[in-house]
Amino acid sequence: MRYQRLSLHVIVVAIVASQLAVVSSAEVEKKDSPKLVVPTELDRHEIRIRSLDRSYRESITRLNEAYQVDRESLRKSLTKKLTKQQDVLTEQGELDEAVGVRDRITELKSRRISPPLSLGVTPDLSPHGIVGTWRWNNGVDVRNLPDGKTNGNCTWKLVDGSKNEYLFNWTKIPADRVRLSENGRVLEGTKANDLTFRVWAVRID
Repeated sequence: MRYQRLSLHVIVVAIVASQLAVVSSAEVEKKDSPKLVVPTELDRHEIRIRSLDRSYRESITRLNEAYQVDRESLRKSLTKKLTKQQDVLTEQGELDEAVGVRDRITELKSRRISPPLSLGVTPDLSPHGIVGTWRWNNGVDVRNLPDGKTNGNCTWKLVDGSKNEYLFNWTKIPADRVRLSENGRVLEGTKANDLTFRVWAVRID
């Protein structure tokens, strides 16, 4: 009797072990399946690109801010020197020359400080800058067509060329207002009716 119980116990253990082996084998096969690996790696690739794009924009922002500070410092220094020269000319009765210096000071103060473009980089502010296929943050791939339409239920248009901002009007969900990154690979912004609701898309073609 004891031998029979022992044999039954061994059989049960063997059955359970075989089932676990089958499940484990199926999980390995599922994990290594190319059909699952390819989309996963593509998503990871796009996430890495988006991370690099964000780091790039942050670096450019810091560089631009430093440039603005340095340029403003140079302008203040020159304005100070020109103002002293204007005062001297006024005291000496050289009024025409003083007025000329004053005009130069006014022009200098009104001049907009704009960082130079990087060598060999030209920003694409044309609407064709977003033509192509983009993967949105909800996982949907949308192809933007040159005529302001898409391959889905959406239209798009350039709403602010100076900022490279676009409006995407979806049929069933609120519109998105996004800005094209300087490298042309990321669209990022918010819902047009909710500035706290962030949206983004990454170019995949």
